[in-house]
Amino acid sequence: MATPLATPDREQANWFGSDVGVKDVVAQMAELRARTSHGPAPLAVSSVLNLVAIAPTDDELNEIEDTIGDLAEHQPSRAVVLSEGQEGDDTGIDANVNVSCLMGDGDRQVCVEQVTLTVRGAARGGVASAVEPLLRNDLPTFVWWPGPPEVAHGVLDAVCSLADRLVTEGSRSDDPAAALAGLHARIAAGGPAVTDLAWAAITPWRQMLSQMLGPSELERLAAGPAVLHIASRGRTPSLDAHLLAGWLGHALGDRLAVEHSPRPKADEGIVAVELESASGRRLAVERIEGRAAAAVSVSSPAGRPRRRVLSMPVPVRSRLLAGELEYIERDDAFEHAVNAAMELIP
Repeated sequence: MATPLATPDREQANWFGSDVGVKDVVAQMAELRARTSHGPAPLAVSSVLNLVAIAPTDDELNEIEDTIGDLAEHQPSRAVVLSEGQEGDDTGIDANVNVSCLMGDGDRQVCVEQVTLTVRGAARGGVASAVEPLLRNDLPTFVWWPGPPEVAHGVLDAVCSLADRLVTEGSRSDDPAAALAGLHARIAAGGPAVTDLAWAAITPWRQMLSQMLGPSELERLAAGPAVLHIASRGRTPSLDAHLLAGWLGHALGDRLAVEHSPRPKADEGIVAVELESASGRRLAVERIEGRAAAAVSVSSPAGRPRRRVLSMPVPVRSRLLAGELEYIERDDAFEHAVNAAMELIP
């Protein structure tokens, strides 16, 4: 399990137990907090949310633990990471608990906790009962599923019953259209609010297009017809390309035509976007390879093109996740984009 290094201002302790009960884990969390506290100073568990993450593989487990560690300083959580045992394992739960305490402002101490549960055999059927006592009931609960939302998964469905919000990663699917359909189905089914890191990844594109177009230009485009060209990674449109098309489709209505162009060798999801109105006015945005920037061009039949380079952050998984953990309620813009994107698929 990835853990922060102990420093003069930070104490950290670990405990591992095999075939344990939830009461054992809760008791060990309290004991480790006491062990890592600095003398008589008041101890505060600094969590601002509960984060339940599901690790389908051992490699994914290490990545998830590292990502949660990256978030701990600025967005601390009571984190529970779920890992499934191997097929055929005996029934039981193994637990790895890490508690890290450090000095905050003045003499105040801050404590961050992370628990990894390996759930084996028939214990998977009671995973919600195992997780619930580990969560703080005064905090919102997020479930992070590092894969496409269309996957039927018993552990995922069980812990979603505890969640206020589900964060998925549909861009990891080999079939972006199926991932989009999975998001649509999750939204339609109710349950926790749903979002996807592909939506977070297109935030700079949405912000840039909104900045360059403005309300009056959007009104002219909505009068249509207008054509949207999106170039994205892969041989079929990426999930973030579908979502960006859906976002603009919801804003501009059914007079928007969408054309996707594959860029199989591209590193990022969306590579370039071009929006053209019936009058011939054209807005083009293209990410500059190797830089956190994009080249923007605005032109019209009656005038000379205007070009400039603007900042555009490169997507980083931990930052995308951090952004989606800021919201608890349903994201209407995201849900409208998913619904509109489904209508745009041929």
